Amino acid sequence: MVTRSERRDAISSQFQSLVKNRPTPDGTDDGDAILELDDFSVFYGDFPAVHRLRLGMPRRQITAIIGPSGCGKSTLLNAINRMTDLIPGARVSGRMRLNGEEVYGNRMDVIWLRRRIGMVFQKPNPFPKSIYDNVAYGPRLHGKRDRDELDTIVERTLKESALWEEVQTRLHANAMSLSGGQQQRLCIARALAIEPQMVLLDEPTSSLDPQSTARIEALLEELRGHYTVIIVTHNMQQAARVSDYTLFLYEGEQIEFARNTQLFLNPQQEQTEEYIAGRFG
Repeated sequence: MVTRSERRDAISSQFQSLVKNRPTPDGTDDGDAILELDDFSVFYGDFPAVHRLRLGMPRRQITAIIGPSGCGKSTLLNAINRMTDLIPGARVSGRMRLNGEEVYGNRMDVIWLRRRIGMVFQKPNPFPKSIYDNVAYGPRLHGKRDRDELDTIVERTLKESALWEEVQTRLHANAMSLSGGQQQRLCIARALAIEPQMVLLDEPTSSLDPQSTARIEALLEELRGHYTVIIVTHNMQQAARVSDYTLFLYEGEQIEFARNTQLFLNPQQEQTEEYIAGRFG
């Protein structure tokens, strides 16, 4: 039988080369949380999909959410920009604050909230429009009409999403003509075009080939320090590679939330050890 000490050694060996001890972005510290959850729960009817979460997600760093299927990862992501408002029977309890403002408070403008929080889904979903119009869609929706300004936004965000060099000569081509990996980077550019404070990524590479996955992970490295990124992933190696912090959920419960240098190399909870060692999930 494998002892706990032997399992810890195996985990540390597996993730040692993946986990990076990255510096905190300038102007922030470990206690600088952009999103704070205090006894936060999401219910579907009487079922607690996520239950009594307590944590602060750090500003301008990347947080990964891991856990088995059905543990509440996507539910939490949807709750952050109030997509749960669209689900019949869904309700929340506890507190969620973005920059100190109550996300579910009576005075929260949901349109303003979703402008501050961009979202990219598991399957690339570009609009059946040109590449240019996909990126310009959000700024236009929020009142930007000047062509020079839109040109600047499109170029900036396509560069931020590492797509500009590939599409700059065909901005008016249909976005559906792009490869799957290019479409996903276009969706990230579309999310960045509204200048969000936070970007939510729900399994953004699960439908992509390894080369496209590597491009997305390299893009995330570029976004670090400029945006707060929260990524849901089933791939623990990906979580270790790309994120600064990781939240492990199991059956809607928060098991552990820590810097990657702790969670993957020296997990505090035995359940975390067993999960990242592949003993269940």
